[in-house]
Amino acid sequence: STDTSKTEYAPEEDEATQAYIQESDEDLAGFVLDYVKKDTALKGAFFMEDPAARKVLKLSLETAPKKSAAGPDNTKVMEAVFKDPGGKKYSVLFHIRSAGFGGIDIFKIELKAGTKPVQESKPKKK
Repeated sequence: STDTSKTEYAPEEDEATQAYIQESDEDLAGFVLDYVKKDTALKGAFFMEDPAARKVLKLSLETAPKKSAAGPDNTKVMEAVFKDPGGKKYSVLFHIRSAGFGGIDIFKIELKAGTKPVQESKPKKK
């Protein structure tokens, strides 16, 4: 009978929804750093869109990510600090997920919500 070979779920789907990232924070940080270095070497800088300001930022890495935070659906989030040519700093979030066969993938990169560039405050004229 063919009934014994049927399963109630597709094994591929089950594995995809249950895939956990096994890498340590150091491995994840190394993966993000490697990605940033390759992207910077290719483009001359790390470019990020700032949707609030409606412009593209030309950034360089200031502080590498160290710790990961848990994200939705078994993902991890790592935060790195970048600066623009004028010295303004921006927090950038790298969202990482399992890519199957033990691999990992950066699937989303965004400016941290609520992050405002740090600007020098100018004294007010009286």
